[in-house]
Amino acid sequence: MFTVKTNMLKMGTLRAKGGALMQAIADFHTHTVYSHGKGTVEENVVAAIKRGLKTIGISDHGPGHFFIGIGGLEKIRELRKEINKLQRKYPQIEILLGMEANIVDVDGTIDVTAEMLAELDYLLVGYHKLVRPNSPAAFCLGVQNFAAGWLGLKPERLRRQNTAAICAAVERYPVKAVTHPGLQIDIDTEALADACVKRGTLMEINSSYAEKLESYIKVALRLGANFLVSSDAHTPEQVGDFSAAFRLIEKVKVPPERLANIAQND
Repeated sequence: MFTVKTNMLKMGTLRAKGGALMQAIADFHTHTVYSHGKGTVEENVVAAIKRGLKTIGISDHGPGHFFIGIGGLEKIRELRKEINKLQRKYPQIEILLGMEANIVDVDGTIDVTAEMLAELDYLLVGYHKLVRPNSPAAFCLGVQNFAAGWLGLKPERLRRQNTAAICAAVERYPVKAVTHPGLQIDIDTEALADACVKRGTLMEINSSYAEKLESYIKVALRLGANFLVSSDAHTPEQVGDFSAAFRLIEKVKVPPERLANIAQND
């Protein structure tokens, strides 16, 4: 399927079987100082240009994430103004405003309001533990997920509840991609992949956690899901670094046409 060379990985490229060059053209999952990233928006943009990307997406955590979530609508609008200004300064690259929203209720509700959504160019959704619950039921579910993770347990009932919540989010919102499915929260990958295929939602191959995601990608691949390759960068140096993701893509043999942000050149 692919022949991957170390020096090519750093440039965001790999060679497919038959000689075609696979080139990363966009990184939609990057964080900045607006949440818990270490770099500014401009530093991420400059890093993306150096990587040869055509598009960079800024997708800080939604406001429902404890300690690191973006500050709300006014902060999002401040970020939008900054991105618009940087787009004029760096016309050679497309700069988009996204968000990694959090699931905050058992019915799939996320922490992004309609007003916030109107400011965004795209929406990512991730299932994280450290979020502000929207209801007593969501609080109970969160406690159970913490306890299950602490004890190393995977009760079937909890898995069904988690899966129902994330599938509902995919069905309710215009989700571009689900970030690192099953990384923190136990879910039924088959059910989520089925929901994503029906809605045209991508499933992420996250380069920061690639070694933990092999089993889910195999299942999602078998069920027909398409993928978004992401860095989940928390520093500018990580922007566009798909090294670990490319190694996993080669290992699992994901067809190039199933990778939404990877271009294939002869």
